[in-house]
Formats: sequence, structure tokens, C-alpha cells
Amino acid sequence: MPIYEYECRKCKERFEVIQGINEDTTALQCPKCMADKPKRVLSGFYSTSGKSTGLSCGPTSST
Repeated sequence: MPIYEYECRKCKERFEVIQGINEDTTALQCPKCMADKPKRVLSGFYSTSGKSTGLSCGPTSST
């Protein structure tokens, strides 16, 4: 099962949830403040292939 990262809209707490792809997420609550409807955020991942993922924060310039 995939691990999804969520952020609470109220307190901004980030947390992870292991859930199925088609699993209903309407009952999700923030574990810190118990607020409903956290938003799913895009998170990075780690590859064990030994190759660089090529992730960057933006264009780089060389002088």
C-alpha cells in the first residue's frame, strides 16, 4: 500500500497515512488537532537504484 503525506488545513501539521489507492479519505483527521479534511501534499521519494533522482529546487546557473 502507498504512503500518502497530508497537511492539516488548520494547524499545518504534516503526517503520513498508509492507505489503498481507492480508499475513502473523507474520514481523515489531523492526529494533532483532530480537524477534518487535511490536504494531500506532494512529497519526495527515495530510490535505492543508486542513481541520482535529479531533483532540484529550480534552475541553476554557473558563472
